[in-house]
Amino acid sequence: MKRKIYYNLALIATIATIITSIVLAFISFYFYDLKIIKTLPALIGSIIFILILLYILSYYLASKIIEPMEKAYQSTQNIESGEELSEENIYEELRPFIKTIAIQKKDIEFAHQRIKEAEKTRSEFTANVSHELKTPLTSINGFAEMIASGMAKDEEIVKFANIIHKEGSRLLDLIDSIINLSHLDEKTFEANFESLDIYEITEKIVSQLRFRAMEKNITLNLSGQHLTFRGNKRMIEDLIFNLLDNGIKYNKENGKVDISIDKSNDYLSFSIKDTGIGIPKADQNRVFERFYRVDKSRSKRIQGSGLGLSIVKHIVEFHNGIINLISEENKGTEIEILFPI
Repeated sequence: MKRKIYYNLALIATIATIITSIVLAFISFYFYDLKIIKTLPALIGSIIFILILLYILSYYLASKIIEPMEKAYQSTQNIESGEELSEENIYEELRPFIKTIAIQKKDIEFAHQRIKEAEKTRSEFTANVSHELKTPLTSINGFAEMIASGMAKDEEIVKFANIIHKEGSRLLDLIDSIINLSHLDEKTFEANFESLDIYEITEKIVSQLRFRAMEKNITLNLSGQHLTFRGNKRMIEDLIFNLLDNGIKYNKENGKVDISIDKSNDYLSFSIKDTGIGIPKADQNRVFERFYRVDKSRSKRIQGSGLGLSIVKHIVEFHNGIINLISEENKGTEIEILFPI
């Protein structure tokens, strides 16, 4: 293919030269004395010699023009087929062009991979949300139908109504969690940072949850310093509530939850440690994924959206913080969060 191009270019250049030479010869014969005909053999020989030189020169120039283009084309083909870019056989002038193509290809591949991952996440999220919504809705629909049809006895109506209210509250909590997580994903929350006393906020939430802890005879212990940092108050309240709620929900009877607030170098350290069921090592990297639950059988008995720790992680990242988890199965879990101060 390449040789054919060289040949065609050289042939075109030669034909053009021949035509030009013939035209010039006839013009010369017309304007000059016909005695010049005596020199015609020498003239023809000179023309043939010049034509051969022009043909060789044309072929050489054509090869010099086409060869870099051919190498550039081959390099792009190699890039397309997934081969590594080699600069050895590429002219220096064309290297930036080939590198740009290679970079753009990698960018496209990366974007394509991100789209596939996003689609997978969306599918999993849709399936999980559908499941989480279906369970309480089925319960609500069943008990409401029994009441509406008159099948429920008088003493059962209040009981069923309480169940409907409980499941309805669970649905509202789930929807609120999904909305909050969506805002955090899209970063549509306004920062609205202000100076916060995290000890004071934690103290208030401990008071709110103390009765729930008492139902399982769980002790809540708060210790540390009144430290301040800049943050979004609503988000920090959600973060502390989710962590304490999990500490109670997944704890054992007669257990305890220790909350510690201290300073660690240039960070505010918020630590919460429980004596609960713990998290198996194999699951510890996934507990911050939305809807992920470690023990599926226990999750059926313990109500929860499966979004609490995912929301916690997003809030920490929103505040440029760091989250660490240490857990041992059947012994408990400790989560430490570091906020820059």
